[in-house]
Amino acid sequence: MINMQIIQNADLKNKNVLLRLELNVPIEDGKILNDKRVREALPTIKFLIENGVAKITIIAHLGKPEGKVDKKYSLWPVANRLSELLSSGKNYISSADEYPISDKILLLENLRFNPGEEENDSVFAKNLTKNQDIFINDAFGTCHRAHASTVGVTKFLPSYAGLLIQKEVENLTKLETAKEKSFTVILGGAKIADKLPIIKNLTSRAQNFLIGGAIASTFLVARRHYLGKSLIENDDFREANIIWQQIMDEPDRNIYLPVDLVISRSLEKAVDQKEIDVSVLLKPDAIEEYMVVDIGSKTREKYAKVIEQSKTIFWNGNMGVSEVEEFSKGTEAIADAVASSPAFSVVGGGDTVGFLENAGLIDKVSFASTGGGATLEFISGQELPGLKVLE
Repeated sequence: MINMQIIQNADLKNKNVLLRLELNVPIEDGKILNDKRVREALPTIKFLIENGVAKITIIAHLGKPEGKVDKKYSLWPVANRLSELLSSGKNYISSADEYPISDKILLLENLRFNPGEEENDSVFAKNLTKNQDIFINDAFGTCHRAHASTVGVTKFLPSYAGLLIQKEVENLTKLETAKEKSFTVILGGAKIADKLPIIKNLTSRAQNFLIGGAIASTFLVARRHYLGKSLIENDDFREANIIWQQIMDEPDRNIYLPVDLVISRSLEKAVDQKEIDVSVLLKPDAIEEYMVVDIGSKTREKYAKVIEQSKTIFWNGNMGVSEVEEFSKGTEAIADAVASSPAFSVVGGGDTVGFLENAGLIDKVSFASTGGGATLEFISGQELPGLKVLE
């Protein structure tokens, strides 16, 4: 486990604390669709209050406003949810420079409204630390970025890891000690370039890789299948084939691709939806006007059996276009299998964690990570700059 400076060892009495949180939550029409990240921030906030800090200034980001003020990325809905969870009674209806949550807690507006955040500008970082005594980072989901609020501020203040970062590191580190013959990695969603390093890093430690979603489509096309109008990441064909061969050459290692798929003429709704065997896809133009939207019933059953025999599980990425009900059966099947397993299970990625929460299964997994890219990079064995500066 990473040797970090932790909040429990900090002198907090009467200190002004700059607190970086991960509050990048999905918002629609001013309503938070999933507040898990907000709720996960509460233990550290309460710890600081209980240990007598003078004031907490919370900094966070939302979305990708690209260094410009964009009110659709304002944190005012998050301020209201924090206020509600902390019973402070504050209510905001529009964007502002800052949001007093209580007498001791202040939330600043979206960090990424200033280009200095993502540029790790030292002047911007120093301004953030003005009148502050201590920096606490509890935003694991941003630790893979060397930004002003994760790395820059640590040059000006004593810096510590909050309770959530500690919990993330502790649970994700357990995957490093997993016994190879019972360790299953489930990968779906898109962005195969983000997932390939995980497979490479875990090839010697995981026994099974279950592949779904758009990254399965890329693997299949790289294996000379034809997938019509499906989402394919052409630039990664060569690397996908290399990794495939590496796993196939390892004894007792298995990489599973779908044996059947659900296809549709539309990604938004079921149009001429049908289930096909992947052998059909060896013929050019077999599904010329179709797109892959989910794994099929035989694949679901096959993957569920592998999960049932596993003692350690890591899952990131859904099996299909799961926001459409007709295309969610594959992700449902994986969610049910993981939730039913007594294995130590870690789930990461906003879509996957959100799916489990909506299905009422989030409490059935061992740990749900709040990180997306940070979780993937940690699992891939990469050094996270936001954690490095806390050592």
